[in-house]
Amino acid sequence: MLFHSAEFLIAFLPAVFAVYLLLAHLNYRQGIIIWLTVASLAFYGWGAPQWLALITGSILANFIIGRIVCPTCHKLPNRLRYAIVIAGIGANLLVLAHFKYGGFLIENLNRLFRTDWAQGETTLPLALSFFTFTQIAYLVDTYRGETKRYTLLDYSFFVTFFPHLIAGPVVQHKEIMPQLEKDGAFRVRWDNLQVGLGIFGVGLFKKLVLGDGSGEYVSPFFQAAANGDWVSTPQAWIGVLAYTFQIYFDFSGYSDMAIGLSRLFGIQLPLNFNSPYRSTSIIEFWRRWHISLSRFLRNYLYIPLGGNQRGTGTQYANLIITMVLGGLWHGAAWNFVIWGLLHGIFLVINHGFRSLVRTFSLENYVDNHIGKATGWAVTMLAVISGWVFFRAPDLPSAQRIFAMLFRDAQQSSLGPSLYPEASPILWLCSMLIVCLTLPNTQEYFANYHPALDATMEVSPRGHVPLRIAWSPKFRHGLLVGLLIFLGMQRVFQGAPSEFLYFNF
Repeated sequence: MLFHSAEFLIAFLPAVFAVYLLLAHLNYRQGIIIWLTVASLAFYGWGAPQWLALITGSILANFIIGRIVCPTCHKLPNRLRYAIVIAGIGANLLVLAHFKYGGFLIENLNRLFRTDWAQGETTLPLALSFFTFTQIAYLVDTYRGETKRYTLLDYSFFVTFFPHLIAGPVVQHKEIMPQLEKDGAFRVRWDNLQVGLGIFGVGLFKKLVLGDGSGEYVSPFFQAAANGDWVSTPQAWIGVLAYTFQIYFDFSGYSDMAIGLSRLFGIQLPLNFNSPYRSTSIIEFWRRWHISLSRFLRNYLYIPLGGNQRGTGTQYANLIITMVLGGLWHGAAWNFVIWGLLHGIFLVINHGFRSLVRTFSLENYVDNHIGKATGWAVTMLAVISGWVFFRAPDLPSAQRIFAMLFRDAQQSSLGPSLYPEASPILWLCSMLIVCLTLPNTQEYFANYHPALDATMEVSPRGHVPLRIAWSPKFRHGLLVGLLIFLGMQRVFQGAPSEFLYFNF
């Protein structure tokens, strides 16, 4: 079940919210947590109930391991606690590797050693990467003594809460658990309902209208590349740029919907996007794109590897290792490995450039308008180049796409028929204007604290004028209502809609 599906919008969400309102009216906190946990498991098992045993078993096992390694729960020797937590992390990674990377590993071993080992049939469980990373972070924090002694019910709610379960953000215990312990937790408040519905409406519009609208120009081009067809350079750039906007509005919109849904129930989630296409460096891009994943990779992989504390060479190696594994997290294919490797190399180059700027005191040449415009253009070219590998079905297709981008065809095998409708140039220009100039969601709702960390230091625009920022007034309600109407119209029209991060 997806947030933009008819069954979720018409049946699941109204039913879950109605029972929540009843339990909140009775001031039954424990009942609300039980209800939302059960509803979240039903949401998870809607399309594939066979994986309910996996997620519930994972929750129970990690909860028990957390209790064992908690320094205030048991007086075990530190070496034993360390061995247990490493075993727990290893078990989580083994489950992830089995379902997500087993076939990829066997395929490459067969190719390397010319064997014919059977790969077997494996289906990727829904949200496996997300709830695995969430629980690994919990085990590490528990081992460090940074968690309290939570109940199994509260822990289950933390892991399964449906707004963040299938596509993030990757939450941490210190973000969710303290909210459950506050006085007035789950109390129904009008500002939560209004802000939550508003953010959800903006996200629904971004996903279904802007994201899926861009996607209409994506599939024809990438399918043509996979079929070995050759298109003109302008058509190739249209396809790649359309995907650049599709993946942004798809995931950004879905993250907004998650934050809005959670706010309806009085829970704030962390920010996951902060206008990444306004970045003037690849370092800044990764502080704004998929923020919760970037934070996890930094805190639980890059820093434990040594971060930047062991010399420049080690820092660069750690950056590349982190990004390659981050790319592999997105999918078991060489395309994702190369995508991660490219971004690791981009980060190394960016750090090296910044070091040269500091060494030769060139800040004035870099921080002016020309320098920032150049940095933005280079950053976007790097990001767009990476998206080719991210979206292409295989490496030969990616190579063919790059050839089409930079070397015009003598004759297009598809002629002008790839985009038979009106020219998409106006659409792509409109998407660029939206990304670069309009307030993002946290800016629009800034006066009502839309997310836990919405006032981040990388906020690209600061506060928007009061006449533009959202407030519980008629004109803003009318705008949000219009966005919801346009999104729901596509739902009822049955327009094809995929969610790009659904199987990560």
